[in-house]
Amino acid sequence: MKAPENLVEALGCGSAVGIDTAPAGKVKAFAWARVSTDMQEERGLSIPQQLREVRDYAEAHGMEIVEEFSEAASAFQKEEKRVEFRRMIDRARAGREVAVILVHDLSRFSRDSLRARALVRELRDARVRVVSLNDPEMDPETVAGVYMEAITYAKNEAYSREVAFHTRKGCRANVQTQDPGTGWCYKNGGQPLWGYRSERLTRGTDKRGRPEFKSIWVKDETVVSGRPVHEWVRHCLLDLARKGASLDELRDFCNEHGLPGRRKQYWGTSTWNALLQPHVLLEYCGYGVWNVHGKHGRERPASEWVVVPNAHPAIITEEEAKAIAAARRLRREENRRFDGGCRRSQTSSYLLSGGLFKCGRCGSNMIGFRTSKGHYYVCGSQPYRRGMGCGSGVYVPQEEVEAEVVRGLEGMMAVCLDPKGFTRRVNDELRRLWAESTNHNPEAAEQLKQVEAKIAHIRRAIEEGLGDAQWANGRLGELAAERERLGKHTAASTRPPQIDIGMVMAYRERVGRLFAYGKPVEKKQLLRKCVEGIELAPERLEVDITYRVPEPVMNSVVAGAGFEPATFGL
Repeated sequence: MKAPENLVEALGCGSAVGIDTAPAGKVKAFAWARVSTDMQEERGLSIPQQLREVRDYAEAHGMEIVEEFSEAASAFQKEEKRVEFRRMIDRARAGREVAVILVHDLSRFSRDSLRARALVRELRDARVRVVSLNDPEMDPETVAGVYMEAITYAKNEAYSREVAFHTRKGCRANVQTQDPGTGWCYKNGGQPLWGYRSERLTRGTDKRGRPEFKSIWVKDETVVSGRPVHEWVRHCLLDLARKGASLDELRDFCNEHGLPGRRKQYWGTSTWNALLQPHVLLEYCGYGVWNVHGKHGRERPASEWVVVPNAHPAIITEEEAKAIAAARRLRREENRRFDGGCRRSQTSSYLLSGGLFKCGRCGSNMIGFRTSKGHYYVCGSQPYRRGMGCGSGVYVPQEEVEAEVVRGLEGMMAVCLDPKGFTRRVNDELRRLWAESTNHNPEAAEQLKQVEAKIAHIRRAIEEGLGDAQWANGRLGELAAERERLGKHTAASTRPPQIDIGMVMAYRERVGRLFAYGKPVEKKQLLRKCVEGIELAPERLEVDITYRVPEPVMNSVVAGAGFEPATFGL
């Protein structure tokens, strides 16, 4: 029995109509329309046509459409990529005024059967119904309704997968078909590779007599900064990438020369990283490459790629592509040797990044992290794992910890580089290296004198009438060979290189200038030679710094000083 209106109002529950959930006037609704292909437009499923039918249905059933939503995207896309769809769902959940979402058919809503059923039920729990104009009405609270719901969603998903199968089959055939007029293979659409432009050709007619269009790639002859675009591509690939240029250097070159970016005004490193991938280098060699990426952008094994030779004009040769790929591999290996695998740490302004600074709790690298309050080092597991780090984050101020490391390094240099001791040890090492490289033997000079004396005695004996001339000639030959051998081990005219105290002091000064004015990569290389490791102790809020004293300067002064690890408190 319905409660009296005066009792409802007295209890502060609103009107009786509100309890009945029957709104006064028309039911408010959202309208939704979606297409994913041009064929749907042609078959009368265009967005305007869907919205017209939805409006007619709403008017016939006493509903008021308060807002219309639409998009051109696949219903199998991730929901975060369906921006308009997410906006409509969020509005429907948040508001109480809308009770219905009207769709042309449930396949316009979603083709993923599991997600569609779950989403419809979530909306139903929020008191919002999804009504389809062209699907049978289903009551999910009945046995027949459950069956009908499952069949409808399964039918939509099966149809979508069948369309995808035949679409992929057509794409595979298309990229392997050569145009009879130009000899180049057709393309499936999308933005051409940098250095190419898409040329549209008319090839035959469809079943309705309308012209069919095909696309091929040709070199982009557009002149930018004095040369065609395809020549800029060749220059960047051969004169920069093949010679080991970094992604940053390639990016800066394109921006400095005013080359238009691929998608935005300026170039980025990610674009160049994509252009130097193996399958893209194959395309620059004139090969057509299809089926490289699978669902969600994952790269498929090369054995699954469709590779077609002579698909479009080549900009580089296969040998040049191999050289570019080899240069990229070499650079990646050098980066790993330098910083333990952190690709960007060479040019980063964070001097301790790239594996030198570690988190004592989980062993992860401490990475540079910028906030509105300043620049910090933080455990690499902290900012990029959505709260799944190793514990409460400790933010170490970049300027303070780097200054402490530099101070410790300067102190170590002052202790280690005792001018006299350092000069003596370096000169001893230079002497040793010089002797090894020149085969110098300190005793060879004396032995050489003895050989010369023996040769002189034999010649004197011959002049005085030595009877056994044959023996004398044989002995002179042996002594001559011995003299030649000893001559190789003497270097009377040369002396080993040596340094003096002035050169040592100049070296110390250069180290100071390096930390004052050097490039980040130069500072990092010196730090890695002189710093054993840096570790954050999160529980104590301290940073432990261990210095590495080079072996050649381990003289008595260093041993007596006992240079110990430093601790920097936060």
